[in-house]
Amino acid sequence: MKQKPSPFGALLTLLSKTISPGKVKRSLSRAVDDGFVKLGIMPEMMDGSGKILHISDTPTMMYGHLARLLRRVNPSIVIHTGDLADDIKLDMYPSEADRYKDAARRLINILLAPHRRVIIALGNHDRADLLPPLPSQCVVCDNTINMTLYGATFRMSHYIERVTDSPEQYNLFGHDPMSESFVDEEGRYYLNGMDIMRMIDPVTDEIQFLNYPWSARNARNMRAGRLAK
Repeated sequence: MKQKPSPFGALLTLLSKTISPGKVKRSLSRAVDDGFVKLGIMPEMMDGSGKILHISDTPTMMYGHLARLLRRVNPSIVIHTGDLADDIKLDMYPSEADRYKDAARRLINILLAPHRRVIIALGNHDRADLLPPLPSQCVVCDNTINMTLYGATFRMSHYIERVTDSPEQYNLFGHDPMSESFVDEEGRYYLNGMDIMRMIDPVTDEIQFLNYPWSARNARNMRAGRLAK
């Protein structure tokens, strides 16, 4: 004799027939986003048109966070000032080249979007020859890049020493968490992409701060501990 399903089981069967897995996934994603916003982990939705997101020294464990963040803020340009996979130390562990290659491909796919430009100043833990084929809207430099973006001049490098020697209006760097961001007497910005992510509006000169996840901070602390040994 066939057993009659319980009311709860019948409800689940009904829901499975009326709600597609895709809708469930989207609903869960929205719920997670709402929770992250309430906890201060994610920002409210914003219009990133004409704005530039500056990031640096990104461990692989923050890639998921970054993908979610980019969907919410959608900047027109992303500037990355080096160490694309900050927890993979190629200069110390050359055997991790394949792992780095896969991580760099994943990150660049996350950063790229239709009509979005990506500018990368490679760091000491990066290798240009291991990067995937790049579309025309993605610019990569091994040293220092100078560009005019939305009427403002930018100088970008992994190292603060390379932006302070011939500064522009916005000078972006990473690498050293001890190098503090500051504004000089002439109103020029020197911004370390390791301390916080920034959405820069060069037209209004407004800068919005976006927090890194704790996973990124912890990974950097682990890196410092390894290097100290």
